[in-house]
Amino acid sequence: MKQGLYTFGLVLLGMLSYGQGTIVEDTIVLHLDYNDIDSIIVLNGLPSGLLAINNDIEVHRVIYETPDVDGSTTTASGLVMVPVVDSCSFPMLAYLHGTKLKKSETFYYLKGEWQLGVIAGASGYAVVLPDYIGLGASPGIHPYQHTESQATASIDIMRVCRTICEQEQRELNGQLFIMGYSQGGHATMGTHRMIQEELSGEFTVTASAPGAGAYDLSSTQLDMVASFDPYSVPGYLPYLIQSYQHVYGNLYDSIQEIFVPPYDQTLLPLLQGDYDMWEVDAAMPPVPRDIIQPAYADAFFSDTTHPAYLALKANDVYEWVPEAPVMFNYCRSDEQVSYVNTIVASEYMIDAGAVDIQVVERDTAISHFECASPSLLFSKVWFDTMAEFCNSGVGIQEQSKSNEFKIYPNPNSTGLLQFENARPVLVSVSDLMGRELISAQKISVNGSLDISGLKQGVALIQIMDGENRTTKRLVVE
Repeated sequence: MKQGLYTFGLVLLGMLSYGQGTIVEDTIVLHLDYNDIDSIIVLNGLPSGLLAINNDIEVHRVIYETPDVDGSTTTASGLVMVPVVDSCSFPMLAYLHGTKLKKSETFYYLKGEWQLGVIAGASGYAVVLPDYIGLGASPGIHPYQHTESQATASIDIMRVCRTICEQEQRELNGQLFIMGYSQGGHATMGTHRMIQEELSGEFTVTASAPGAGAYDLSSTQLDMVASFDPYSVPGYLPYLIQSYQHVYGNLYDSIQEIFVPPYDQTLLPLLQGDYDMWEVDAAMPPVPRDIIQPAYADAFFSDTTHPAYLALKANDVYEWVPEAPVMFNYCRSDEQVSYVNTIVASEYMIDAGAVDIQVVERDTAISHFECASPSLLFSKVWFDTMAEFCNSGVGIQEQSKSNEFKIYPNPNSTGLLQFENARPVLVSVSDLMGRELISAQKISVNGSLDISGLKQGVALIQIMDGENRTTKRLVVE
């Protein structure tokens, strides 16, 4: 891995209202080649050679301007990963991270799940990984689960990526994919919504894949966290309370009004960005509700106009109708974020008229943490079926390879899938969880495949032509 030794410094291009997306710092910290990327894939538990590595990657460490919660200008940080590809354009993928508390355990410092961005970048995406405000190199405290600031910080790093690509004479193709898990699932929904409703002239979301997010904070997730039962991550409650007090300023007049002793003295110092979440959990009782003053709880649960309830309601993220495809990921045994969040959100959107909502239960028995890997991996595979890649660092000639193989009709209700291929290929079919539905079969030139046994839904068609692999998305009706 070659360390970058230069900083671009202040960039004045692309200045928007509030200075949004203006670059304050841009440092290339890594240049990753094939061997570097393959090592990272193996370190993440995947076999060498499983995923395509189509290009080298430049990793940019960035600081940029973005709105603070009061509308003033602050700075946020993160990583931007740019494929080293000449003479063709590529899609953008935003990966929005899950819950972080300690500032130094974030993307800017090459911590956390930053290597997932490498895996996506190796396929040919320009990848953005925002820390959100109050984390990484951003000043102040993090407004946890605050929909608007998560979205603006995420969108502004997309603008940063666009500026970097313009400076390096690399071209984006206009496609935008957004994914995230846990807090990142909540952030994905809010970011997708903001782009669709407020920024459709600037960005267009191609697809999004939220996973295990607290989309229904004011009801479903509240019931889980504020019950009288032990909760696996009790520190989430004071983190959220501090966040909304910081944003709205009206949850309480003094800390003693909401927290019982000794938590009125012990908790806030742990929430300033210097400690990990496990350290907050260790300072909490097993039942999170036990830190709350009974009088405050009584007032909250008896009044739907209570400031704390209104804060939760303002950060619900499911009452809208996506125009682009959305794939929800969840696991039924999730002990941190109730899977009912996904059911409530997806059913609302479908009932309201959303035309392309996929709901995928990755497993019935695994935990919140264990559910993340299959959710994120297969979300990327799903994105790959829609993405228009260069496919190789050698240029435009290679870009056309994936277009040599076409499938039709799609959507398909005939039970027979036709191929347009100039040479024989091997074809297999899997579902969105990666389970094989049809084993590899040889398809002759312009051949066909019997898919009459497939159930209605979305399937992944994997086409293998020697060492080249192409995945296409099929809708079965």
